[in-house]
Amino acid sequence: MDIKQWLSENTHRRITDQDVANILGTTRKTANRRLNEGLTADDLILICKTLDINRTMALVELGHVPHSDVLDYLDSNGALVATAADGELAIELARRLNPATRAPEIDELAARRSNMEADDVRHDSYDGTVREFDWTQPHAADSSPDEQAERERRGEDPID
Repeated sequence: MDIKQWLSENTHRRITDQDVANILGTTRKTANRRLNEGLTADDLILICKTLDINRTMALVELGHVPHSDVLDYLDSNGALVATAADGELAIELARRLNPATRAPEIDELAARRSNMEADDVRHDSYDGTVREFDWTQPHAADSSPDEQAERERRGEDPID
């Protein structure tokens, strides 16, 4: 691919030999020769940095770095923040923010998300049984007034 064309497509404006020469600090003739022979990785990085183009993308698309090298460098399976699912991002965020105290729950969520079994995700006696709510147990901190008692005190008719 023609380097100037690629640069123009990624900056959304026409890039000339003189633009490249100004960035590299050379003459237009030298810049033209370098463009025709193929830019070095250093020159390409400098140009991309100046033109605000993703340098990694440039190195891959213009053949300086194999795509597989970039993927090998990325975390896990090559997932990027831009392409990762919201659930994956939430689980990773939870793991990083509070790794020690909620690790079993996070592992269980991750296992559910990936449809795999989690290894011994619960270390307590919880068996998953749903029980009737026990109203005799204190269950919430609530300092709001009793609405029914307030209505009766004001002499209003009860709603219920």
